Amino acid sequence: MIKRFLSLMLLVPVLFCCKPDNPDPTPGPDNPDPENVDPEPQDDIYAKAAPEVKNGDTVLATNPNVEKFLTEVTYPDKDYSETKIYDYYGGFNRKKYDENGNPDPNGSIVKNPVSDKPQTYSIRWKPDADAGNLTLHLSDQYDWSQDVAINPGIAFIDITNLVPNDRYTYTVTSESGKVMTEGSFNTTGHLHQVFFKTACRNGRDLGGWKTLDGKTVKYRKLFRGGRMEEISKKGGVEAIAQGIGAELDLRNSDALNSPAVSGLDFLAPKIETGGKTMLTTDKEKTKQCFEFIVKSLRENKGVYFHCSLGRDRTGTLGILLLGLLGVRDGDISKEYEVTYFAPLGYSCSSSETASSYDKELGWLFQNNRTKWVYSDVAPYFWSFAGDTGTFADGVEKYLLTVAGVSQKDIDDFRSMMLE
Repeated sequence: MIKRFLSLMLLVPVLFCCKPDNPDPTPGPDNPDPENVDPEPQDDIYAKAAPEVKNGDTVLATNPNVEKFLTEVTYPDKDYSETKIYDYYGGFNRKKYDENGNPDPNGSIVKNPVSDKPQTYSIRWKPDADAGNLTLHLSDQYDWSQDVAINPGIAFIDITNLVPNDRYTYTVTSESGKVMTEGSFNTTGHLHQVFFKTACRNGRDLGGWKTLDGKTVKYRKLFRGGRMEEISKKGGVEAIAQGIGAELDLRNSDALNSPAVSGLDFLAPKIETGGKTMLTTDKEKTKQCFEFIVKSLRENKGVYFHCSLGRDRTGTLGILLLGLLGVRDGDISKEYEVTYFAPLGYSCSSSETASSYDKELGWLFQNNRTKWVYSDVAPYFWSFAGDTGTFADGVEKYLLTVAGVSQKDIDDFRSMMLE
């Protein structure tokens, strides 16, 4: 008797769970069509994903703090008497806060906002455990493309280092050819920032700037930034995918003997310091740098040039290159100040009175357009332009008469870099 009772009890769940073997009723308000019902939320699957970019979206490529600065600020040519960089949040101005999060010059909490990384977005699709390995194909309107392998079971991929004012097309497919998702989106912004994991900081493209004669500096040709040796394997893959084929290390004692990413062309002329000294005392090495860049561009290899922080020696070469291309002085000084948005240790060196703290400004940033490199280099180039010449004329005359660069290299450089 006990055995029969236990057997009946075991059957009860089955009776309640089994559905009658009847066809489904006609779909209607009380019985929606399963094909048209949204799947259950997959928040846990996308918890670690960046904000989603969808088909037809327009998204900001540049970090919003940097974008705000570049959009709002206009500097005059030949006047380096003031800077507006302190008005913007992010980078080196380590503001002090009290325990409640309120700004307090005497507070013990220090926030160091970092804005040298570009925006990151995720492309998402419905998970499919049977899809196997996946591949993202991402391309843009400049004939650039990248294929990225994705492990089975993944339902999103983060993308970054996007070029502003571009149109991207994406497709995620399985091994069998099944399309998991596809679409396109547009980007906006003023600057193509780049970040190559894990610690390649203060990186950005010199492309996108307008010249006085209405041309535009091409993207994915010249990149500037901080030291590269801490780059990870994945970061190296991304650097190459962005078009970098050569590394120019401007440091002196810390210069590498070989490229940080295997396979890159490499030059390390070992320059002592930035500013006008780099253009005069080290003029032969400056010439060497320019000729290396021109050679790399002729071979369709983008160049990543850097010193330790991507600030002084890198800043000097950046002024020269953008100046030669015809970007106006005031705009070049804005590009120079973007280094402010990099983290502590890149924005400002502790060797240059950075230990002083101002109640309004926070830790004093020593490398804006009014101090050191920019206000040292720009007037020097202007001195070659004469009364009626442009900034570009001054840079060109310096290269021809002081550095000893050939006119052909100058002409080829402009031809390869402008559109």
